[in-house]
Amino acid sequence: MPRVNLFTCSSSFDTDNSHSNTINLPSTEIVGDSDWLMGKKLFSSKEKLQQVLFMEALRKNFEFKTFKSGKNILVVKCVDDTCKWRLRALKFGSLNMFKITKYYSVHSCALDVRNRDHRHASFKLIGHKICHKFDGASSSYRPGDIKEDFQKQFGYEISYHKAWKAREYAVEKVRGTPEDSFKLLPLYMEMLKKKNSGTCTFLEVNNANNFKYFFMAIGGCIHGFISSIRPVIAIDGTFLKGKFKGTLFIATALDGNNQLYPVAFGVGDSENDASWGWFLMKLKVAIGEVPNFFFISDRHPSIQKNVNIAFPNVAYGICTHHLKQNLRAKFKEIEVGAIVELAAKAYRPQHFNYFMNEIQKVDERVVKYLQDAGYEKWARCHFDGLRYSIMTTNIAESMNSVLKNP
Repeated sequence: MPRVNLFTCSSSFDTDNSHSNTINLPSTEIVGDSDWLMGKKLFSSKEKLQQVLFMEALRKNFEFKTFKSGKNILVVKCVDDTCKWRLRALKFGSLNMFKITKYYSVHSCALDVRNRDHRHASFKLIGHKICHKFDGASSSYRPGDIKEDFQKQFGYEISYHKAWKAREYAVEKVRGTPEDSFKLLPLYMEMLKKKNSGTCTFLEVNNANNFKYFFMAIGGCIHGFISSIRPVIAIDGTFLKGKFKGTLFIATALDGNNQLYPVAFGVGDSENDASWGWFLMKLKVAIGEVPNFFFISDRHPSIQKNVNIAFPNVAYGICTHHLKQNLRAKFKEIEVGAIVELAAKAYRPQHFNYFMNEIQKVDERVVKYLQDAGYEKWARCHFDGLRYSIMTTNIAESMNSVLKNP
């Protein structure tokens, strides 16, 4: 895992907003249809001029090579030595700007020189032109989409590997590297506390100062949960798909309109005793003692074990949907999921007993499995507390779905 600097933060994020909104060149830089470079225009740097030349080569379906390049000069020629196309640019005064001084725009090369495997379609050039696709939180612009868009716009076929590298380059240009993001965590935590009164954050590192755990509960969410939300929290963990993997821990509730209400988030290595124990202890610090509190989760053993440690006086239940999935996996030849759901939702013990008898007629092993799971954890009529008809962890799973791309 990356190192986390608790005293300084990285500031190496790219702030260049010069990329256009499409892969095409910005319309303000194009004069006429073909010879717009003949205006001897000034460019902010040699790199900017080179980038414009690359895009012009893609648009006009030709290739060039660099004949001379230095701090003060740039000379490029067509790849065909018999072709007269060439451009010369010099540094303008004491500034870093470059000015075109000579430009011959007519191509005299043979058509067979212009091939489909374009040398100037580098992953950096493509990545720079798709940066705007990653300004938001979504990461759904995939390499396949990049290939398709490039083919439609320029008529060139690029490899999947090049499209993938372009995407990675664009994401890094917009958001910085994952290592930079980890280094920014301490500053992010301080800003959360400054801008959201009552926010609770924790960051833990190991002896080598490498990232280990992170916890965040926004002050407004904490206050709203304690004062206005029914005291039922669904907890779940989901895989992170970034460079350093790990697991995202989520504590979610429902508001009065049955909309998702986030309570807390955490990041750890995996769903194990240590990480779940750390997350639940920090959640206890954030929300404190809540009357008639109830937890619901899947049947992960680390969750139940650590809920009992962190919240010894809190009721705990298991998701009936996960219970049915476990039954289907364990007893593949038996289908009793519908009856189990009816038994779980029964309000009266006599109705519950009726459905359990029906299940026993099918297979006694299923009844034994349900008994071992604990009737009080999944059956409404046996639950001693206020469950508010929340029988599944769908709210946590829905939050996972919402956060999939970010």
